[in-house]
Amino acid sequence: MRYFPQLAGGASGQFPFVRKTRRRTARCEQMDGREWKIADNSIREVEWVLEWRGLSRSEWVELESLFHETEGRRGTFVFLDPWDNLLVWSENLAAEAWVKDPYLVVTPGVEDPFGGTGATRLRNDGGTTQGIEQVLEAPSWYQYCLSVWVRGGAGEEVTLYGRTGTAGEARTVTLFGTWRRVSLPVKLNAGEELIKFGLELDAGRLVDVFGMQVEAQAGASQYKSTRQRAGVYREARFGDDVLEVAAEGPDCFGCRVRVVAAG
Repeated sequence: MRYFPQLAGGASGQFPFVRKTRRRTARCEQMDGREWKIADNSIREVEWVLEWRGLSRSEWVELESLFHETEGRRGTFVFLDPWDNLLVWSENLAAEAWVKDPYLVVTPGVEDPFGGTGATRLRNDGGTTQGIEQVLEAPSWYQYCLSVWVRGGAGEEVTLYGRTGTAGEARTVTLFGTWRRVSLPVKLNAGEELIKFGLELDAGRLVDVFGMQVEAQAGASQYKSTRQRAGVYREARFGDDVLEVAAEGPDCFGCRVRVVAAG
């Protein structure tokens, strides 16, 4: 697969950037002149306008190489939205997208950090470590950040992880009875085109979790709730057949890139 490159610092974009969403409205005009309109949610297009400045020569060459490989707008690549959560069903850990171990009990409808009922209670009824995870079909060698709100009794622990079949990173967090948001930067020395993100509990542990989020960057940003759609676009394209670059200085380049994808 082809992937839209990250910057050397682990970011997928620079501020400011523009993100637009286009939807189609079906329109029906009656014989008597009355008009009916209804949203057609099956048709959706997302466009990003990325203004990149201060690129090194290697960063520019990587972007230019992808542009030539795809022949401008013709070919497709995988694009990780720099503004969105990459996980689907971020508040529904009972959804099929989440893979859980057999002795982990998942109970939805728990009070969340914002006074709603979007949190989930995880209880390990087994005799060994049990976990829940989601698999992203994305480059395992990119920079990511996993974040989540967690709550448990004093002394309870939960482990955040990002891993492939050959590499992984993890962080064990001790809880104190109140909600806290914790994060785990993940940068693996791996070559797989998928990566798993999840949580693990030791035997007998019980914790509440809310707002699972993965972003293609080094740190956690504002939480974005997702359902069946998330920030991984597998058939994105360049929005133009010309890629222009400006030399801003020695080994320093700038460019403007449009990316579009059906959403």
